[in-house]
Amino acid sequence: MPTAFRNPLVVRAVLLAAVTAGLIFAAHLLFRPSPPPAGADPRPSHGAPLTYAEALAHADQAIADGQALARTRAGEWLVQEKIANAYMSRARLTGSFDDYAAAQAALDRGFATAPPGGGPQITQAVLAFSLHRLGRTSRALDVIDHYAVPAEFEIAEEASALRGDVAFYSGRYAEALARYRGRKGTDESNFRMAVYQGKTGQTDAALATLRRMAREMRFPTAQGLANLDLQRGGLELQRGRWDAASQDFARADAIFPGYWLTQAHRAQMRALAGDRAGAIAAFEAIATRIDSPEVMDALASLYRAQGDGPRSSLWAGRAEAEWERRLKLLPEAAYGHAVEHYLAFGDPRRALELAQKDVAARPYGTSQVALGWAWLANNRPADALKALAPLQGSPWVSAEQHLVAAQAHALLGDSDAADAEQQKALAINPRSLDRAGALIWFGHS
Repeated sequence: MPTAFRNPLVVRAVLLAAVTAGLIFAAHLLFRPSPPPAGADPRPSHGAPLTYAEALAHADQAIADGQALARTRAGEWLVQEKIANAYMSRARLTGSFDDYAAAQAALDRGFATAPPGGGPQITQAVLAFSLHRLGRTSRALDVIDHYAVPAEFEIAEEASALRGDVAFYSGRYAEALARYRGRKGTDESNFRMAVYQGKTGQTDAALATLRRMAREMRFPTAQGLANLDLQRGGLELQRGRWDAASQDFARADAIFPGYWLTQAHRAQMRALAGDRAGAIAAFEAIATRIDSPEVMDALASLYRAQGDGPRSSLWAGRAEAEWERRLKLLPEAAYGHAVEHYLAFGDPRRALELAQKDVAARPYGTSQVALGWAWLANNRPADALKALAPLQGSPWVSAEQHLVAAQAHALLGDSDAADAEQQKALAINPRSLDRAGALIWFGHS
């Protein structure tokens, strides 16, 4: 294994985008624009499920209802769109690639019966974006733009926002910002703005945007409020404030209890606090309910830190099998996440292959930094610096891009440049060089 690959910074710093992207495409379903409520502290509305179990049962029922309706109205594309939305709602809860694939299958059936140029285009755009298929997202939006009768206001607004999302994940940050600013006053546009702020070094502004968003919701869902806390915790993780992140994740767990993703974040924070045995027990409990390869990778990482090679290999092997299955089922959605697994536990050449595909699919900061780590894992420091070149002069800000550059300059023998980049990373996240950071698998993208 190459020396660069063994460095804990490589293991620690590759980024996941699953939470952030998932929250963006779900925002228009989770939050509703409204005037400020009387109270300052938001509380979940009782008009939506208050626990993960309730939300999952609700999603299951929606799928069953849609399928029953399809048996009597098989030729109506709106019914298939209903089924697709139900599967997407469940996928947001479970992270299941099978649910996402079922949603796409339902849309495919809908388009098969829809008139040319019609059908569930906005739902297709939302789903394609969530699956990291930016080209397909844009094609669906192009159809909407050319409707003979202009799209309804809400659809047109969501289409414009999705154009901003496509621009953001294509590295066209100014265009994305202009789109987001053009949609002021809605919860989903506020959320998109918070994501933009968080990725461009405006962490305090992003946190303020999320707080304001929570205060201004009249009918917030428990799931929506919990997702805001997960986002806040992720922002705190990115600047090394582990105690603050722990508090955010605990609040998310209290607001929307039973959510496995929140539990995974909290298990991770136990590991960072030194309770590795407790973290292992918590992750293993999650793994009995959810086939999440990220959870499996977290377990493999913890067991490796404990010096338990056999158990580490066991969980890494399970994770790899699930990553490979996901890469076959929905490749674009899996590329960026699978890179982290292969950098930590697998073949660096496979990591590089996937990182290159991810950059081709979504040429933005997270994928470019991950490509830099992959080049380092293959002892190609000069290529790692080239991977970071698009970020030079861009608004993208992360400690990780400077860690990649520091490692690359060190391998090339330029210690002054390496020290300078390391200091830049530490200025953004004072815990950038903390070896315990290798245990972070959730909330750091």
